[in-house]
Amino acid sequence: MENITKQDRITLKNLKVADFASEETLCFTATVLFDGASIAEAHNDGRGGSTFLYALSGKQALLAKAEAFAKGLPPALLDLDQEDEDPHYINITLDFLVDELADALHAQRKLRAAFSRDIGNKVLFVKGGKLLFIKGIKLKAIADRKAYFASLHARQAQPIVILAELASDEAFALWKRHVLGENPD
Repeated sequence: MENITKQDRITLKNLKVADFASEETLCFTATVLFDGASIAEAHNDGRGGSTFLYALSGKQALLAKAEAFAKGLPPALLDLDQEDEDPHYINITLDFLVDELADALHAQRKLRAAFSRDIGNKVLFVKGGKLLFIKGIKLKAIADRKAYFASLHARQAQPIVILAELASDEAFALWKRHVLGENPD
């Protein structure tokens, strides 16, 4: 889940999404940060209109700097899936960038939630380049995971990687690569 524009000066926090109200665009509210400082509140009603930005008290100058920074970013290539046409570009504005960040953050959260459900409910492992699980066995129900994983490793003719034995971020990256394909972004 990668947003169109690569930059790290403008970020979001406190993103709240109303999926039920999202029609043409993502319905959300968020706090916009510029260089780590909260500068504005953003919201989109999800009906295809613009994202509105309101400067926090005393932050109008920082909001103007953030808007200037966004306008200085290179135009974004839009993938419109139109064959035999020249590529389409859009100039970056702060509201466009905030939309992209909200979409990317929301998609990342949904992906993390799906991973958490999988890792908590299944004994996931990679064998022969495929992500597999043991049907009917819930990871949460295994009392002695170390012994269970050791016996699982011993029963395999080829090496396996059990996701529950990995650090959370490493397990997530491996899971994502197998669930989304070779290029998960």
